Amino acid sequence: MAWLSVFVASGKFPGKSIRVFDLFCGPGKDSDGRKGSPILILESLQTFAHQLRQGRHSVDVYFNDSEAEKVDDLKDNIVEAQLGAGPYELHFDNKDFFEVFEALYPQMQGSANLLLLDQHGFRFFSPDVFKRIRKLPFTDTLVFMSSSYVMRFKEQPEINRYLETHKIFVGKTPYHHVHRAILGYYRSLVGTDEQYFLAPFSFESGSNIYGVIFGSGNHLGLHKFLETAWRMDKLTGEANYDIDREGITPDQGMFFGMEKPKKIQLFEEEFEKDLLTAHLPDTGAIYDYVLQQGFLMKHAAPVLRRLKKAGQIDGNITGIEYSSLKLPEPIKVIRK
Repeated sequence: MAWLSVFVASGKFPGKSIRVFDLFCGPGKDSDGRKGSPILILESLQTFAHQLRQGRHSVDVYFNDSEAEKVDDLKDNIVEAQLGAGPYELHFDNKDFFEVFEALYPQMQGSANLLLLDQHGFRFFSPDVFKRIRKLPFTDTLVFMSSSYVMRFKEQPEINRYLETHKIFVGKTPYHHVHRAILGYYRSLVGTDEQYFLAPFSFESGSNIYGVIFGSGNHLGLHKFLETAWRMDKLTGEANYDIDREGITPDQGMFFGMEKPKKIQLFEEEFEKDLLTAHLPDTGAIYDYVLQQGFLMKHAAPVLRRLKKAGQIDGNITGIEYSSLKLPEPIKVIRK
């Protein structure tokens, strides 16, 4: 879990409590024995055991599932995996999501939180729940959503009770862009006065498309998620399939001189335009812009180098990172 490095390995939050909420935990592994989120969470915490103790972090992990049998199976699987004891306290429950969310919400205040929500439960990430989550500081959220299911049954009252599908699917939404459309809807709910970031990743499985929505109020959280996303998808950082239907593979792009994916081309064009019109006056603004567009600084670097070499901008363009937000350096546009 890369998010742990933000709160633990960075050493910037000594003594801060950490809480993990897996509120649709399931039994901990599937029928084929593949590890589920509870086992992966505990294994990650074990990996950071030394840093957790050194940083004086108390860790509480909350597992909930509405089916008591799954919670019982999870307890057995945790013992079998020898994860019952570690640098954490375990809590188990089997309540309805809204009941357990209401009960645990006060405990999310003031701690560093990771909140996992169900992949099939679109009703559990309603605008109201999303608004309450955004009010929580130091909270990263991963929502697993059956995106194609929402699109397929967008006219059903059961879905529209929780999501405004007429605002999600405006016009003709390509099926392979369904998760992008859902992400756009949630982005529209974030107020202009809020600092809150969202990023997607789409998964194709058979004829279905699922998606992850990552949410954080912290640039570092967004950065860590994007690093993982771009490792998984070197072309768009966004899907386990050819989301823009360009027929490019990473090997082709690297070895056979194929053009860059259109997403990267458009980013470079817009980034250059915003730089040369002085909309990005310093390195902090650049770092924020690049992340919010869903890219990393390695994608922005070629544009910065080219413009500086051409004498169109001036300033220190190396080492632009998270610290640039607090200590920005000016980037000057040179008019000719």
